[in-house]
Amino acid sequence: MESFENKLKKGGQIVVVCFGTPTVNGDSFGPRVGSFLKENNLPCFVYGTLENPVTARNMEEYISFVKRVHEGDVILSVDASLGKRERVGKIAVRTDGVCPAGIKGEKRRFGDVGVLGVVGDKDTDHISALLTANIDKVSKMADKVAVMIKDAVEQILTCTTKSQPISPEIIFK
Repeated sequence: MESFENKLKKGGQIVVVCFGTPTVNGDSFGPRVGSFLKENNLPCFVYGTLENPVTARNMEEYISFVKRVHEGDVILSVDASLGKRERVGKIAVRTDGVCPAGIKGEKRRFGDVGVLGVVGDKDTDHISALLTANIDKVSKMADKVAVMIKDAVEQILTCTTKSQPISPEIIFK
């Protein structure tokens, strides 16, 4: 797989795909990030907001669309996750995307970079953990991730327009 740095050097753009549904507290993490990025006019493509979420029902259509329309672009995927109790409230960044709809047991990764917000304990009933996630904590974590992504994208775009080398560390703050 081609690195995101090479994709950007070849003129690729940044695409952010935020998975989740606003109707479930914990799963609203992704759409909250997407809405923040849209509202702040991030200079990249953003799919998945509170108004137009990328959910389990339309996910395959969005993934196919993004793969077709944004071939060669850098895809950053955002999703809620369940994890160990001590990791709830933490943010994980992966260099191989995310597994959207993981609650169904699907393990297909999507994206060049993945950002996961750990919203609940994986050792409890998964549906209950997502439904009863503290919406205030989920919202604050989503705001933090959105600011992190906004800052990283702006730094990346500044580096690429000045033809300076790009360091992958700017994404993993």
